[in-house]
Amino acid sequence: MLNLSLDVDALAAQYRADQRIRIENVLLEEVAERVRTICSGKTPYEFAYFQDGGCRSTSASEMAAFDDSTKSRLARELMQNAARGVGFLYCRYLVRHEAQVDDPDLAFLHEVAGFLNSPPMLEFIARVTGRADVSRADAQYTRYSSGQYLTRHRDIFDDQSRRIAYVFGFTRAWHPDWGGLLQFFEDSGEPRDAWAPAFNRLSLFDVRHVHSVTFVTPFAGGDRYSLTGWFYAD
Repeated sequence: MLNLSLDVDALAAQYRADQRIRIENVLLEEVAERVRTICSGKTPYEFAYFQDGGCRSTSASEMAAFDDSTKSRLARELMQNAARGVGFLYCRYLVRHEAQVDDPDLAFLHEVAGFLNSPPMLEFIARVTGRADVSRADAQYTRYSSGQYLTRHRDIFDDQSRRIAYVFGFTRAWHPDWGGLLQFFEDSGEPRDAWAPAFNRLSLFDVRHVHSVTFVTPFAGGDRYSLTGWFYAD
């Protein structure tokens, strides 16, 4: 699945300069295109958001069944939290590696996510990032649509051993004015720079980087698709 023509030594030198990197054409073209097609079609996403001080998940059918009052209250709370720089709202399909998946398309998504834990991929990540201790990865497919976002944060948690955050992009023809940018910040909170969604691009960065996904605008001409998660050291 991995593009074997990549110059790993050059990529490693680029990563060392700032502990982050964008790698183009990282997967075989046919693999990336099939993932994009499935993610934009039949993938059973759920809504992920921050409410009442915790992370919540709601299926699409459950969200559709909310009455108008519940929907208004939820939207109001999410916007109030976001105004304080807290929380997120996006759609996700969590990959549970132990799950039995019969649908061939969803099984392919699981196969691609499972490849992240294969020796060739772990070795590739270790060589690029210089983190020889990476030993496993988790995964979720995400879709950001109009009105969705992820506020500024670091990916550091005391009870976990996250080392490297990753984003495999599967979005074609995205205009940066639509939002959905991977935005980086200085430690002070000052905006630094932003990376637009792209197709078959892998973004890697140390979990200590402050970052966000900017609000997807109402005039966005499509959805932002990716495979995201972290590489861990046990």
